[in-house]
Amino acid sequence: MEPVSKVLYTLYRGKPIHGRWVVACLEGAWPKLLGERVAQACRPVNWDNYRLVVEVVDPVWTESLESVRDGMLERIRTATDDEVRCLAFVNVS
Repeated sequence: MEPVSKVLYTLYRGKPIHGRWVVACLEGAWPKLLGERVAQACRPVNWDNYRLVVEVVDPVWTESLESVRDGMLERIRTATDDEVRCLAFVNVS
């Protein structure tokens, strides 16, 4: 049996709402997926063409997240059934 998220991603794929759906699903799972501390320092804000934009609270956190990018991407990639293949970090300010 396929996970519900995979079925829903498939239903919305190719539709304008697809990116918002990916971001919304990740927002709900963010603390569990990456841990409370990391979730407080960043959040998913946009998805386009398999690229997830993650907004980060400050440059120090951006530097820290860059050092764990591969592991972070792998967790997100698995959780989204490969809907996210690339991460881009942007600072809030």
